[in-house]
Amino acid sequence: MSAPVIIVIQARLSSTRLPGKALLPLGGRPTILLCAQRAMNTGLPVLIATSDEQVDDPLAVALDAAGIAVFRGSREDVLNRFVMATEGQSDETLVVRLTANNVLPDGSFIDAILATFESSDLDYLGTDCPDGGFPSGMSAEIFRVSMLRLADKTTESAFDREHVTPWIRRNGRAAVYWAPNPGENRSHCRCALDDFNDYARLNVAFQGSENPAATAWQDLAARLELLSSRTDELRCPSIKTSDGRIRSRLTLGTVQLGMPYGIANRSGMPSENESRLLLQNAIDAGISAVDTARAYGVAEERLGALLSAAYRDRISIITKLDVLSEIPDSAPRDWVRSAVDASVYRSCNALRAKRIDTLLLHRWAHHDAWNGAAWGRLLEMKQDGLLEVIGASVSNPVEAIAALDDAHLGHLQCPVNILDWRWRSEAFLQAVQRRPDVIIHARSVLLQGLLSLEPAAWPRMSGFDARSLCSMLDKIASDFGRLDRIDLCLAYVRALPWVTSLVIGMEHSDQLRVNLRYMQTPPLDTDQVGLIQDSLPHVSEMILNPAQWKQANE
Repeated sequence: MSAPVIIVIQARLSSTRLPGKALLPLGGRPTILLCAQRAMNTGLPVLIATSDEQVDDPLAVALDAAGIAVFRGSREDVLNRFVMATEGQSDETLVVRLTANNVLPDGSFIDAILATFESSDLDYLGTDCPDGGFPSGMSAEIFRVSMLRLADKTTESAFDREHVTPWIRRNGRAAVYWAPNPGENRSHCRCALDDFNDYARLNVAFQGSENPAATAWQDLAARLELLSSRTDELRCPSIKTSDGRIRSRLTLGTVQLGMPYGIANRSGMPSENESRLLLQNAIDAGISAVDTARAYGVAEERLGALLSAAYRDRISIITKLDVLSEIPDSAPRDWVRSAVDASVYRSCNALRAKRIDTLLLHRWAHHDAWNGAAWGRLLEMKQDGLLEVIGASVSNPVEAIAALDDAHLGHLQCPVNILDWRWRSEAFLQAVQRRPDVIIHARSVLLQGLLSLEPAAWPRMSGFDARSLCSMLDKIASDFGRLDRIDLCLAYVRALPWVTSLVIGMEHSDQLRVNLRYMQTPPLDTDQVGLIQDSLPHVSEMILNPAQWKQANE
């Protein structure tokens, strides 16, 4: 190495998920000791950075007895703890940041990521798992002491100071480190130590290792993969997007958690226990995002209350701005900005989050309304780190094209289904091609459940024959060898190359299991998509817009 290196492992005993986990025995020794020994097994120096509170005294005693260096600093201001821990290092020293709940990284893994960093002109390199093929929970970050010190002097954000590296990632040249062999993608496995189930899984993975501190991380990952394959759990397929991240092809819609919703909904809102089980099962199955909104009744509040800390770190939350229906067109700029602030902060409070992963305009018209005041405020919040990604929920291709024309837009949600011919327009497809960086989610893929129902339940409309249409869909499903009409509809949307993920609302875990089974089937091929588009009739936009169904039945 041309520059000096120090590995700093962040640890504490006051975890609410699994109290005292850093001292739990793993591989025949305390977890923190195993973590340190694996990281230093190629000779790099290791320092454990823990808090100076009394609760962490046993941690410091155990490490001192094992001859592992310890630094103690602020519990809440972890950024400053790292700065003080590296006080004697030069600006050019490279810091490898690990956490004590992350026992897989070994010396060879750290050497490889260090080599990549030193051959680049980056300020930051991290795994950002589960992206890049590594098991969920396996992570390492590299940056120079100079960037650490600059972040400490510059940021006043509590989020930045708690999580150490967000300021560096935002303001420096940052990149994600990928697994050397793309064919060994184990992002569907989990190796983090956050709860008792994680601990039990890791105990089994380390069993039989003659020298747990020297066992290659690839061997441990293979054992974890084998453990996963021995269960009957259905896993959600994933896709790597243009930003290199691994995203699930299915996103859990949560409007049903907040209100009775959907033409096919017969049970109303699920109980809290049912909702908690649904969320946990979805995340365990590999679903990487949940979709909600301020307008979805109590959905945000339920998510905030039911997502335990162990699960919150494994899911990205997409929510939407308030519909702002009480703000008149002539409202002054400050009024609009205050309404946006109130909506965002209410979302943060309800979700019990310090920042929002993705926030969408609920109505595209708000992008330009009030002379752009609402969108402009969201841009400021993104710059300040309160919002990671901003985007929009749109209703039709015209709105989608306009949204894709905004360079700041990073996420788009569209109502897409097998009947909706509007999304085949050349103008829309060209707009999508110009913005490969935008994540596009398809909602209403079953038209709020309508496509799963028998013809008698469809809206009555002059000139529209629901029975004939359903028969045609059922025949196509049979001809294509699909499980049923629902499988056909989901496979069609999954086959559209511009769709990243399908947003499907669910009320209970039985529905989740059914949808995961559908996701195991292959999407339609290009010829099948073409046949469907050529053979299905262009249905009225009144059918494609659920808001008009009541009017159609009157």
